[in-house]
Amino acid sequence: MNEQQRRLLATAGLAQLRFDAPMAEYCTLRAGGNAAALVDVQSTEELRRLLVLLAEEEIKFFVIGRGSNLLVTDSGYSGVIIRLKGEFNAFAVQERGPDFTVVKAGAGCALGKLVSWCSGQGLAGLEFLVGIPGSVGGAVRMNAGAWGSEVGERLLAIEFVDKEGNIRHSSAAELRLSYRNLALVEGEIGKTAITAAWFGLNYDQEEKIRSRCAAYLVQRKGKQPAGAASAGSFFKNPPGDFAGRLIEAAGLKGASCGRAMISPVHANFLVNTGGATATDILALAEQARAEVFARFGIWLEPEVQIIQEANA
Repeated sequence: MNEQQRRLLATAGLAQLRFDAPMAEYCTLRAGGNAAALVDVQSTEELRRLLVLLAEEEIKFFVIGRGSNLLVTDSGYSGVIIRLKGEFNAFAVQERGPDFTVVKAGAGCALGKLVSWCSGQGLAGLEFLVGIPGSVGGAVRMNAGAWGSEVGERLLAIEFVDKEGNIRHSSAAELRLSYRNLALVEGEIGKTAITAAWFGLNYDQEEKIRSRCAAYLVQRKGKQPAGAASAGSFFKNPPGDFAGRLIEAAGLKGASCGRAMISPVHANFLVNTGGATATDILALAEQARAEVFARFGIWLEPEVQIIQEANA
């Protein structure tokens, strides 16, 4: 981003804009370089105006959620990082039927908040998301899943804004949902900003829903490192196997690079023990990938979104 573009952003009437934003402050791995600009967008209209401006100026952008599945390389990102706030945190029942209810949730809404609200409403189907520190938009974009369930199983439709500022909708039938990925049948989802999602949920007793949530949380606490900065599962599970099992079988549990370490609790968690750089984390990830490939012939793919200049 050049100086003229920075001046244009500064005078664009954006409610919350920060230049040279240290992304270590905005992701759960607590590492990473600076973004040229970070904008907290409060409304659909503000988002539309911003995306049109960015398109006109040929400034790249990346929409993030709560930073729980994200790593910006130490060299930084020369585009604009966008976070959805304000009206994008809302959720409400859109339609009630005899067998299921449709809930619309803004992309900026925290998953934990949505799951808790659904539980109180006697709406079941999203319990598997409890304990995942992400947003609705991020979960939809990554088709997040746990305990044998995925977001796509409950997703009815999405709303998004394209780079021309148009508000568009796609039904589930118009989406390609796969393991940890969502794509449009037509067009590129990476050039848009997901703003909301509709979910189809079933009725159940609040006590039963909360009981399932509690059981999932107990399992998470027993199998995942607590208190350490991480991005959750770093690698996607290969077909028929688990990334954590492969990394552990390769003898890398507890291995480190700088201040980054493969968790002794769960080998698919790369943790920042304090002061790790993005370079430390990525070097350790490459070590794990290379060792697993050398021993088992399986090339692990990152689940974490790695933002670098190649994403332009």
